[in-house]
Amino acid sequence: MALRTRKITVGLAAGLLGAFLLAPASPAAAGGKGGSGLIEPPSDCTTVLINNYSASLTCTNRPATQQWQSYRICEGPWLDTDAYGNIVTGNGTSTVSCAPYVWAWPVPGVAFHAVN
Repeated sequence: MALRTRKITVGLAAGLLGAFLLAPASPAAAGGKGGSGLIEPPSDCTTVLINNYSASLTCTNRPATQQWQSYRICEGPWLDTDAYGNIVTGNGTSTVSCAPYVWAWPVPGVAFHAVN
């Protein structure tokens, strides 16, 4: 029964992440105020899987004053959590890393989070 519960929990979490990742990707819709701010990375952003724990998100056409960061779900035997990358203003790269004792959801499990 515990295995079935775990599968259901993971399925629900994947569905919720999917709902975040399917939100509109326009800069105006990426605002974090009044919502989660998590969306699928915009078309000017590229995701690179660095290793099982880390990924980078590089964006090249962000508004000059937009602050954003990468986001990733991390999962492990004793801890399920999430991780945020460094905050970038305008164009740049945000790198997100999960703790070494948990593993990250595979790419495209990296989301775009608009800070402002």
